[in-house]
Amino acid sequence: MIHKKLEDIKKADIESLIANEVNELKTLEYKQQLPGSGSEDKKEFLADVSSFANASGGDIIYGIKEENGIAESITYISKDKADETILRLENIIRDNVDPRLVVQIKPVEGWGDNQKDCVILLRIPQSFSSPHMVTFKGSSRFYSRNSAGKWPLDVHEIRSAFLATESQTERIMHFRADRLSKIIADETPVKLLSSNRLILHIIPLSSFLNRNRFDLSSKKEISRMFPQMAHSGYNHRYNLDGLVTSSGNEDTTESRYSYCQIFFDGTLESVLSNIARSRSENNKTTSYIFPRYEKDVVQAMQTYLQSYLEIGLVPPAFVSL
Repeated sequence: MIHKKLEDIKKADIESLIANEVNELKTLEYKQQLPGSGSEDKKEFLADVSSFANASGGDIIYGIKEENGIAESITYISKDKADETILRLENIIRDNVDPRLVVQIKPVEGWGDNQKDCVILLRIPQSFSSPHMVTFKGSSRFYSRNSAGKWPLDVHEIRSAFLATESQTERIMHFRADRLSKIIADETPVKLLSSNRLILHIIPLSSFLNRNRFDLSSKKEISRMFPQMAHSGYNHRYNLDGLVTSSGNEDTTESRYSYCQIFFDGTLESVLSNIARSRSENNKTTSYIFPRYEKDVVQAMQTYLQSYLEIGLVPPAFVSL
């Protein structure tokens, strides 16, 4: 898989696959020709696409010749055929995969006499509605893949795939419940000013469920990409869970208004304390949250989601407030 947002992929990124002799991977496959219109070609295409969705996602690039799995040369596709081809491939996937699967398809231009001919990159996300079944002409086949390519799932593997999907919700809810209990018990990465707390969790599903680990120290200015909620001025430090940013100075014993903990798998916990919870009017207590807190959350979400894209974490994500 090319580790860039689809819209940022250019001719140079494709040519680097050739120059660096990049091998096919679990998340990357080369095809010299586009899928044909015959039944066997469509079956093969659907098996390829569904196998990526049922595994870790990835890219299929049409217009690259490979030798023993290594990118060898570019056999580009006429730009005149690109729009028609994209529509045809989208229709095949839409009509013959269940549950429905949404993919991204992009022509990457830059070849031929007019520099308009292209390769076609098809990006399949890892699905959280898996396993997806190929239903072409009444078939009921499931596929997955590893570094050696795709294979049809047997009954035991299909059962395991359904069970894995069902357990995803349990893992997410267990993580959330565990973190909330720790915050209530003051087991937080920094000492907070009060027991009234607004708690935001963002769980990027692909990274969380696959237990991916990011090198948070390798990204320049990453501490500024994940600031604490609502307060300017911050300090940051690494801990056993990842990176934490907080309001206040370098004194680690000082109580803080807020913090943001980014875990190594990309999960984020942002906590704002000293929240007003109630007021008294005419001897009555009214619970409320200031409108400014809603604004704080929206602004924080925009910052965090943009930062996710910059470090290569893509939707979907589970959000809890």
